[in-house]
Amino acid sequence: MSVEQMIIGTFSQAFKKNFYDELVIGKLAHTEFKNDVKKGDEVDVIMPGTVTMFDYDGGTLNDAENAALSTTKVKINKGKAFHFEISAVEEKRIMNAPDMKQQTNLAADYTNDAIKQFAAGVDSSFANLYTRAGHYLDDDGSAITLDADYAKEILAYMQAEFQRGDGKGHTNWIDGSMICIVPPEYQFYLGKLEDLKYVESGHEKMAKGFIGRLCGWDILVSNNIAQPETGVFYPLFGIAAKTLAGGISSDLNTQSYVPEKSFNTCYKGYGLYGVGAPRADFLGTAKVSAPLALSSRS
Repeated sequence: MSVEQMIIGTFSQAFKKNFYDELVIGKLAHTEFKNDVKKGDEVDVIMPGTVTMFDYDGGTLNDAENAALSTTKVKINKGKAFHFEISAVEEKRIMNAPDMKQQTNLAADYTNDAIKQFAAGVDSSFANLYTRAGHYLDDDGSAITLDADYAKEILAYMQAEFQRGDGKGHTNWIDGSMICIVPPEYQFYLGKLEDLKYVESGHEKMAKGFIGRLCGWDILVSNNIAQPETGVFYPLFGIAAKTLAGGISSDLNTQSYVPEKSFNTCYKGYGLYGVGAPRADFLGTAKVSAPLALSSRS
């Protein structure tokens, strides 16, 4: 296998293997890989079904709830591209590695950052769906200026909003599946709370960005939270894999070539994606301001 084939193959394998792990805001989404998509295509994303329980008094049952999986349309309207060059010396280093595993590891160095940046682009698109939020909290149109108590109170408020449901036995709260995603500035205030446990023994879902659990929310931190106004952030609240939807091209469409008057190989490629918010009732946000300031010392 040539070094060009190896790097292209590593891109494809690493992308499919590691892309989901790199998502943070995307943890709220059911995201599917799609083959042979072009920019502008509309694809179907099959959302997980949700079934709820209700009290039974021995009488006639309520009308049946539709438990079939739902399908949402997502338009593939965004993309990220890359274009880089590898020197002949570096290619030789990869090919001269003692075994296939080390060759692949060296080639993977060129894939990791591209996958992280592509996932960050998808996360940013998911973050900007905050405008679809069914549960919204602000200070009479202004941003809520955070302190530690407010930071916790917002989580408790959103917990109550999601748990309230529709008054007919249906709730938007699923224990163990609730995710809150905040910017680092919000994390700063949560860090002042003694009752936020940053490391929980026995917690099984140590996802990327995870800092702890509070008010029933698994709290993740992301730099990609929507910030349409200077100093104002929109943290997101929702249900893992059930709130948002995404369609992603199944590979990074990588090609290699050697430009004229050069001995080095260049690699170029792109990935396409689209996002949607099919369950706005499962999505919450708060308009917050989180200025950073160290406590004064006497």
